[in-house]
Amino acid sequence: MKKIIGLSFLTVMLALQSCGTTSNMQEFYAKYDNQATVVPLPSFALKLAGKVSGTELFSYLKSAKVFVISDAGEAKQKRVMRDLQSSVRGESFENMVKLKSKSNNLNVSIKENGGRVNKMIFGVNGLRNVLVIDSKLDIPRAELDKALDKINAEDIQDLADILK
Repeated sequence: MKKIIGLSFLTVMLALQSCGTTSNMQEFYAKYDNQATVVPLPSFALKLAGKVSGTELFSYLKSAKVFVISDAGEAKQKRVMRDLQSSVRGESFENMVKLKSKSNNLNVSIKENGGRVNKMIFGVNGLRNVLVIDSKLDIPRAELDKALDKINAEDIQDLADILK
């Protein structure tokens, strides 16, 4: 009987742990690793994207990792976005932008050192997908603030349309 109670307790604890939020980005990626597609983007690809799009922000990016979870229902999308927010808080990121348009969300969090932003994470969910872009960059905080001030609800819808 003691073995059954002990095994039951252990099973419940493991189940609760797997449902709990993550406390850093490494835990976040580990939790959703089997459910996601990860595409690393080297700096030359980012610079090319910047030239094609005409967006100056790309010139500051050193590298990026795109993390996509497809076919996620609304409950799973909310859970993934909640875990993402918990992870960036756990690593002392600063939430810069948090916008909502219909059922789509955009969260941008940054980490800076000495007035320069060196890490930025975008989290976007929409329709049945979640997109996380984890990027390393080097940009003065003031310049990034100007770029992020231009983000609006239409941008969220555009990103959600990309996720279709």
